[in-house]
Formats: sequence, C-alpha cells, structure tokens
Amino acid sequence: MTQNSSKSEIGHGNKPLSGRIGLALGGGGVRGFAHIGVLTVLRREGIHIQAIAGSSMGAIVGTLFSLHYNLDLDALTKQLIEIATPVSEKMSFQKKEDHGILKRLRQFIHMERFLMDTIWGWGEVTGEVTGELFKKLTQGKLLEDCRIPVAVVTTDLLSGERVVFTEGPAHLALQASSALPGIFPPVRYQNRLLADGAFVDYVPVEVVRQMNVDKVIAVDVDQENLPVEINNGLEAMMRATELCARHHKWLHLENADVVIRPDFKRFVQTFDISMAQHCISAGMEAAEQALEKLQRES
Repeated sequence: MTQNSSKSEIGHGNKPLSGRIGLALGGGGVRGFAHIGVLTVLRREGIHIQAIAGSSMGAIVGTLFSLHYNLDLDALTKQLIEIATPVSEKMSFQKKEDHGILKRLRQFIHMERFLMDTIWGWGEVTGEVTGELFKKLTQGKLLEDCRIPVAVVTTDLLSGERVVFTEGPAHLALQASSALPGIFPPVRYQNRLLADGAFVDYVPVEVVRQMNVDKVIAVDVDQENLPVEINNGLEAMMRATELCARHHKWLHLENADVVIRPDFKRFVQTFDISMAQHCISAGMEAAEQALEKLQRES
C-alpha cells in the first residue's frame, strides 16, 4: 500500500496514442459497467494497457479485468451482475414508486430501515456481506497477482488523505474503495477508516500517471448533461456527493491524454442494476468514437 496526498475528447494537442498506456477508471455505481464496454473495444482493437488505477466501481472493474485477464468479458459482466443484484434489491427503495399502496408502503419500510441502519450502525449492507462478495469475485487473490499492475484508490475518513493499494488482498482493497458511508460500511485498516476512493479522486489520473506509463486514457462515467431525478433524501445525499467530487475531478482530467465520456442518454440511478447492459453499450460507443478521432488526427 502506498499513500498519496457524452463525449470522447482528445487533450494535450491531439497527440497520437502511443507508448505505454495507463487507464484511469472513475467511480459511478452501475454506470461503471461502461468501463467494461471501453475495455471490450480496447481489447478488440489490440490496444494493450500497461497499468490501471480505479476508484470505487472503476477499481472493481479494473481489478477484476486484470485478475481474470483471460476471462471473457461477457462472463465477467455476468458475475458482476449476479453479485450486485442482491445489493440492488436491498436499495430498491431508491426507485420512485408511484403505483399501488402496497408498493409505496414497501418503499416506506425500506427507507425507514435504511435510516435506522445508517443512524445506529454503518449502513444498509454489513461489512461481512460485502467482504464475502468481494472474496468471491477476487477468488482470494492478491493485487500482486494481477496480470496488469493495478492501483486501488481509497479515502481515509480520519485524515482525509488518499490511500492507494497496490498490493495485499484484492478483496480488502475493493471493499474499501467502494465503501459508500450510509450504504456500505468503511473498512478499518492500520489505524485508518477507509471509504470510497471517489471522495478524493473521482478519476485517478495522477495515480496511473505515476505507474510508469507514457499516455493516460481516463474514463469518466459521470452524467453531467442529463436531467437529474431526486426523489428522496438518499438520492439528494448522493447527488451532493457527486457535485463535490465533480469540481475537483475536472482538474484531474486535464492531465489525461484521452478522456472518454459515455453518453448514457438517460439518467441512471446509482444502484439500478437493470441498466448494466445499457451502460456497457454506452461505454463501447464512446470508446469507438474516441478511436475514430484518434485515427483521424494521428
């Protein structure tokens, strides 16, 4: 572990993509499935990635891609959806339910339970549950086992510092990087309280830049230009978090050579797993647009 304090766009004078390439994958819940779409296109086009840094869902996809490099990406998608579905169902009260008194009552009960779990505990989903989910996904492997070097970004809630894992149990790093307070409990590790890496580094461009690469492709799965849906306090809290991260995210993205921004065309709720395939398709389309522009301008 080391510690460090849409549309496709080409930056830095439209330089052609060459040399050692690093990939910075941002957070965004289910929208992070777009990373699988981007990886699908890069693999298809024979573009080799030498390093990956990720926050939250970006860390999950990047690490699993590197750990299971020879696994078909469709199989990886299936595994992720299978694991994420129970969590999505627990967060089903996030969806707006307008029809039927029973549905509205169920939504109210879920919201009340969520509030009690958040106030008196660490969140809706226990650490034991998330730990077991990530152990299953990573098969007990270490980050050192990754075929492509991976850096997993987390936030220390006590000091406010960025903490980056490059070694050790992969499940621990991923559990910490995706620990969204109020929903997934933070991880206590070496006198730190680790949570979602997107709080301090939404798209970790500088982290992957330090991993001996020449060019950085950043994938930003934010949805800046879409109408926002806010139906309850949880969605308002998550929206506020996104806005805070967005302002410092722009500064990081300026240091990327290529920025890929999937156009989701419709608002995607953070935990709506039914939108996974839609997000993958958006990632593929954005990556293909980026490749076309690179070929035209190189």
